[in-house]
Order: sequence, then C-alpha cells, then structure tokens
Amino acid sequence: MEYRFKEIRDNRELKQQEVASYLKVSRGGYANIESEIANVKLKNLLYYCNRLDLSMDYVCRLVDYNDTRHLYSLTEVDKKIMGARLTQIEEEQHLKAQELASFLGILNSTYSEYKNPKRSNLMQTLMVKNIAKKFGYSIDWIIGRSNIKKLK
Repeated sequence: MEYRFKEIRDNRELKQQEVASYLKVSRGGYANIESEIANVKLKNLLYYCNRLDLSMDYVCRLVDYNDTRHLYSLTEVDKKIMGARLTQIEEEQHLKAQELASFLGILNSTYSEYKNPKRSNLMQTLMVKNIAKKFGYSIDWIIGRSNIKKLK
C-alpha cells in the first residue's frame, strides 16, 4: 500500500465523508483514493495533513512515525520553494533535469513546468513521493513545509 489513509481514518474513528471533506473530494472520490484506485492531489494532501496534524512523509509511508514538531503552517504548496528544492536535489544527486524527468516518466518540458513557480500545475503527489523515496528526501521539505531535508 502506498498511503495510510485507511489506517489513519480507522485509528481516528473517522467516517469516509469526514476524511473526504479534509481532502476536498467527494466521498466516492475519497473511497477511490483510500483503495488506491485514484491519486490524491498534492494540494489536497497538504490540506488533509494540516487538518489532521500529519506529516506527508508519514501519510505516504516514507517513515513509520508521525512527527509534526518541525512542520511549518503552510496553506498551499510553495511553488517557488518546491522548484528551488527540486533543483537542489538535481545538484546534490548529480542529475540533469532531463534525467530526473526520465526517472519520473515525463517529458523534460513537463518537468521544467513543474519547477516554474509561475505555472499553475503542481507535480503529482506520486511523482514527489517517488523522488523522496528514491533519494531519501522529505516530501514536507520538498514542498516547503519543513527545513528538515532528509528522511530518518
């Protein structure tokens, strides 16, 4: 399983409709996310994590604990910080943007658009998760919600 949505919902004794409202989707849409038929949007995941005081890394199963002490209050993904941090990952991993785009299975031009803070499109949650998982970075750090860069 890629995410902890069902586990968190069960542990907190929440109804699907409640969690759906936290993710800003319909109950049916949430059911599809919980069963991993559909993907959750990055901005909706942020809203959910804020609402339930969760680390994105925890929800995405990158860590086994939910430590939110180091997280900033962030109401939306900071595209400028995210673009800069993707560039930083490229530099630290000695990768060209084209190589990271290829790893994600997207065109270099699409990847460049995701890094541009003036564009409205956000990278898909699964792509951010794949970068974090492969290279050991925190999703919360990538989107500007934390200054703690590496997963522990």
